[in-house]
Amino acid sequence: MPGQRFGELEVIEISPEKLWNEAAYICRCSCGETTTATKSQLLTGRKKSCGCLRKRTPANALDLTGQRFGGLEVIERAGTNERGQALWMCKCHRCGTIRPFATTILRRGEAVSCGCSRPDQVRAARHVLMTDRTVDGVQVPLLTKKVRSDSGTGVKGVYRRLRNGVEYYEAHITVKGKRIWGPMRHTLAKAIADRKALEEQYHKPYLEKAKRKDDQDV
Repeated sequence: MPGQRFGELEVIEISPEKLWNEAAYICRCSCGETTTATKSQLLTGRKKSCGCLRKRTPANALDLTGQRFGGLEVIERAGTNERGQALWMCKCHRCGTIRPFATTILRRGEAVSCGCSRPDQVRAARHVLMTDRTVDGVQVPLLTKKVRSDSGTGVKGVYRRLRNGVEYYEAHITVKGKRIWGPMRHTLAKAIADRKALEEQYHKPYLEKAKRKDDQDV
């Protein structure tokens, strides 16, 4: 009935048109705006305002205004995203770009610029890989990379082969651009054992040197 309230909405009248094939009502929000809501939206509380509630900052919400996160300075609250997470409008001091970021992204340090510093971050990471994390010409982090998602066996460095209708498995390892193969095996378990043996022989010495280097730097 006109005059009934649902959250911030007060029913004005029945809408002449249905909304999503359901009876709808024209409502006035406490902020002064008008909006249309279905009967089920009002009764279940799925719609409580014209949308302004999403832009308001709750009284007990964490206020990040004025704080710095890397090269980002928080300017003001910017509502919420589709997941209901608080958004904050931030200014990038590197290039001046202004864009929103979620609270969790900022507090975890996952964003320190609008994105303009990524090329520098990539170059810095590449420099570390080529210097601090390289032992005798071998980039150590590459030795412990996870198995590729398109692996046919689910095991790094072990491949499934099919020759003349016969299935077999083969392990290999790469060191300084040279690929070293193990023997052909008829079972995956044996090929996995071959791969571990190759890692023990060819990768372990570099990993141990890298660890000793890290210990000295601490």
